[in-house]
Amino acid sequence: MARRMDFSVVGLPHYTIWHLYEPSVDDIRHMEEMEKARRAREKEEQAKAAKVKKIKEEFGDANSQWEKDKTDMTNLMAHGKGAKGDQKDGAVRS
Repeated sequence: MARRMDFSVVGLPHYTIWHLYEPSVDDIRHMEEMEKARRAREKEEQAKAAKVKKIKEEFGDANSQWEKDKTDMTNLMAHGKGAKGDQKDGAVRS
């Protein structure tokens, strides 16, 4: 493989290839910084997921309550129209 890439192979080829790709101090520092950034991002995602879960637990699902309120309002309006139609001359019933 090294000969195909126009490298000369002298001695132990694995030793030569290993040292061609050995990470430098800067590379190691960069990998450490990337690891710290990955850990921070994971921690932030976990915190965000926990916050969303807490909000859902505290406030619950409002859709079922909204559907109940909507049916109650339509029932009240239906009964209200019937009561208004029965009233004559703007008299108020109690």
